Amino acid sequence: MGINILAIEKYLPKNRISSEELDKVVNGRVGRIEKNSGVKFRHHVSENETVAQMGANALTKALKKANLKPKDLDLLIFSGASFDYPVPHNSAIIKSKIATDEVNFHCFDIDSTCLSFMNALDVAQLYLEAGRYKRIAIVSSEIASKALSPHDEKVFGLFGDAAVGIILESSSTTGYKQTFANFKNFPSGALQACVPLGGAVNRGIDASANDKGYYFKMDGSGMIRLLKKYFDGFIKEMNEKTNYNIADFDAIITHQASRFGNEFFLNNYHPRADQMVDTLSINGNCISASIPLGLELLINNNPDTKNKKILILGAGAGLSLGALILEFN
Repeated sequence: MGINILAIEKYLPKNRISSEELDKVVNGRVGRIEKNSGVKFRHHVSENETVAQMGANALTKALKKANLKPKDLDLLIFSGASFDYPVPHNSAIIKSKIATDEVNFHCFDIDSTCLSFMNALDVAQLYLEAGRYKRIAIVSSEIASKALSPHDEKVFGLFGDAAVGIILESSSTTGYKQTFANFKNFPSGALQACVPLGGAVNRGIDASANDKGYYFKMDGSGMIRLLKKYFDGFIKEMNEKTNYNIADFDAIITHQASRFGNEFFLNNYHPRADQMVDTLSINGNCISASIPLGLELLINNNPDTKNKKILILGAGAGLSLGALILEFN
């Protein structure tokens, strides 16, 4: 069985912010944020843009491109860390923006921060392969900008907002096969990236609206140490189980975590320049939307995927690592 990508489309907020603009916000030297983050531009939402609306916009574009209506879907999975409300889940709100009660297919969310899309792609493959569903939409929509503080310059300049919608369909003759999937979690990094306020531990009832606890915090050096400790073994395990080396892939999509993350992969595993799909400089780190942004760029710029092998690699808060191999026939 194969899986066809019927359409993949993105939605970017209207506000395109340069790093030079953010240098002024933090009263920093011009060029410092771009040098440290690797991000030249990123998009930030305006006041009337929400997680669900961005997701609905991306999905609507994908449905139009695939010449489908919402009723033609069997399942909608939202994959991401951002939300407009703690309850209900995002997929229900996104669906409410594109369909009525007559369209009653199931929907649910998957949140594993930056690996959410990879986990959703893996779950969708299992559903499609089992024959439970025929056609599945996955939406990743992230608004990081509202949880960033200019007082934490390295984090403030790194992230952007974006949404991507993809529609998958099972096929007996065409499409890709997911030939390898591996996810690992290293719990010593569980709280190296977090938003301290707003959950059950501390709902923030007594905090002011601008309390620092509402902003995303990241122990970058701690996460880098863990990545250096475990990533090489993770790649070697993939090599041993698949007999594929980095050079064997036609394209490699990595989570655009940071300039350091991209350089770490380039310097240690030496992929060819034509293999890498890079969106960090133009979009920033868009949490779960980073990897599908790379896939959208690859698929829509190079629609001929015949006999191509694509490697998808990611790291997420937790610390979690993920790898998927998609082989197109």
